[in-house]
Amino acid sequence: MKKVGKFFVLTTAISVITMFSSCNKNEDAVQDIVAKTETTDYLNLVDAFSFETEEEITNSDDDLKSAELLSCLTVTIHQNENGEFWPRSWTLDYGTENCTCFLGNTKRGKINVKISDWWRNEGSLKEITFEDFYMNDNKMEGIKTILNTGLNENGNLTFTKKITNAKITNTDGLTISWNCEQQSEQIEGGTTVLFADDVWEVTGGGSGVNLDEKAFKMKITSALIYKTGCFYPISGTVEIEIEGEPVKTIDYGTGDCDNKATVTVGDVTETIEL
Repeated sequence: MKKVGKFFVLTTAISVITMFSSCNKNEDAVQDIVAKTETTDYLNLVDAFSFETEEEITNSDDDLKSAELLSCLTVTIHQNENGEFWPRSWTLDYGTENCTCFLGNTKRGKINVKISDWWRNEGSLKEITFEDFYMNDNKMEGIKTILNTGLNENGNLTFTKKITNAKITNTDGLTISWNCEQQSEQIEGGTTVLFADDVWEVTGGGSGVNLDEKAFKMKITSALIYKTGCFYPISGTVEIEIEGEPVKTIDYGTGDCDNKATVTVGDVTETIEL
């Protein structure tokens, strides 16, 4: 995971998949799961708010953290009037035309970041907001906060991440909304200043309203493992409960850095590309 090869194309919600008893009809149901469910919409909704590059740029006790800056990305650091280093704020401006970023995703508009203290200090709070911001022509709104909750009993750095009043509007004007809270633990890479060796374990969940105006809930049932450089989780499971539909279980596999997962509805399982 981390991250998406393509941001998602939001599609109209599909009706409940009916599970049949015969072998042939089960095969038909598998095709329905792959072609018609909104599974990738939900999963990519979560990934859309990860913002790995933006967080690397602003996780700094200098002017900029080491990160690959695009020619179409302008980073502005806003100085404090009193001359103090903290708190800090940044504006990341991708311009008014689509800027091609990691794995072919496009971005335009501005991301505003505020942080109260160095991100590794307990109590440090980062807030991310959006200003006329689009990813792959889908408008993104909401607030993301990241609170450093200190070292746990394993001596690992932990964070609580919240996404509040998130909304994505696609080019057809359809929207999907989302609120969530997740707990993150850095299980590898904590002893270095590099991001490349970081591995994170994530738990938690959230809820929202999908494109068909149906309520949904998502819950991480087995911790998701994120490795820097991977757009999607490399392992872990998620359950998606959608109003009036059977529960979907998503399994990200056993450690491969790819864009594949399996989705299970009832006794039918199929591999999907995210």
